[in-house]
Amino acid sequence: MTTLRQLVHGRVDRADRRLLDREAELRGISLTKCVGDIIREYFALRQEMVSVIKSPDAPGEAHIGLVHSLVARMEGRLAIALSSRDNELRKGQQRVEAMIDWLVQLYLAHTPEVPEERRAAAATGVQRRYRNYRNAVAESVEKTESAGEKA
Repeated sequence: MTTLRQLVHGRVDRADRRLLDREAELRGISLTKCVGDIIREYFALRQEMVSVIKSPDAPGEAHIGLVHSLVARMEGRLAIALSSRDNELRKGQQRVEAMIDWLVQLYLAHTPEVPEERRAAAATGVQRRYRNYRNAVAESVEKTESAGEKA
């Protein structure tokens, strides 16, 4: 079978020409063959990249091709990083829950129980004090965030 080839003329920058010469030398082929190979590789890679975008493969399935493999590796690394971060967040949440539990126990151990007849009046005071507490927390968070933005 005879391959019909078309002659193409073009110009490249000196730096690109040096890269082409070096690549042809590394491959042990002529400059013309090297340019043709690089063009075919480019179009194959471009087609593969489009196939990655349109790929219906589910994460974790076998991937064929360079770009598919790179994307699969990146997915794997991201999954590991997210899993690790998830574990850190869970441990932090468990710590906060334990701290709150200890705080409630400490509070209950050191405060008297409100008698039944005074609970309605106490509830009014609790709502006011709780609102003041929430406002103080919000202000504290704002100060911390603004200090963090300045740093």
